[in-house]
Amino acid sequence: MKTKTLIAAFCSFFILHSALAFEGRITAALTRGGQATPLLYTAGTNCLRVEVTAPDRPNPVDLLDLQSGDMTLLFPNNRSFVRLKAATEDSSTPPPGAPAMPNMPAAGGMPATPMMPPPMMEKLELTATGDKTNLLGLACEKYELKQRGETMEIWATGHLFPFQPYVQNQPHRFGPRMIEEQWGELLKAKKLFPLLAVLKFENGEERLRFEVKSVTPQKPEEQDSALFQPPAEYREVQPLPF
Repeated sequence: MKTKTLIAAFCSFFILHSALAFEGRITAALTRGGQATPLLYTAGTNCLRVEVTAPDRPNPVDLLDLQSGDMTLLFPNNRSFVRLKAATEDSSTPPPGAPAMPNMPAAGGMPATPMMPPPMMEKLELTATGDKTNLLGLACEKYELKQRGETMEIWATGHLFPFQPYVQNQPHRFGPRMIEEQWGELLKAKKLFPLLAVLKFENGEERLRFEVKSVTPQKPEEQDSALFQPPAEYREVQPLPF
């Protein structure tokens, strides 16, 4: 009996350690408007590569430093890359104590019309429903997001790595954002990875789906380190100003 207990404890520790240090590949599909985009996540010890596997065009490739949060976008179409520092604060709001922008007079001496503030969006809260299940051999829990009559149901696990949505271009940080632009960040903050996420209108019609197809633990080989660095022939360009 004591031996069985020790074996069970060792197995639990091994599974937990393996999950926290997941290395390998995850294939997924992001479907929006009836069009599916196949994605491949390649996770190393401290790095993550996210790419579109469809061969129709040279889509950007995302390289993420899992420790610092800094991202590098590779652009195969012109062999360039841009480095993006991790956001440390919400750039859509001015820092405390910042002076208000005065109303500048328009041409002709008349005061300019004051700029209207952007419409306020209700704050998104990632809510655990208490439902649990097993998907692709991983224990996961159900979460919900609700905004403006839309509901996103997410089955997420803590046994992989914090989620990183695929970034097509340099992200903007101004103005209100829709639910599909925020859900990934909310999961990432809680160190969760979604195995299935479905966004629906109030009438039940599906608008967006993210679904993991396979999870393959695999320690990267030494030559795989090149996957997480810009190729030597690529030139670095400066990020766009916000």
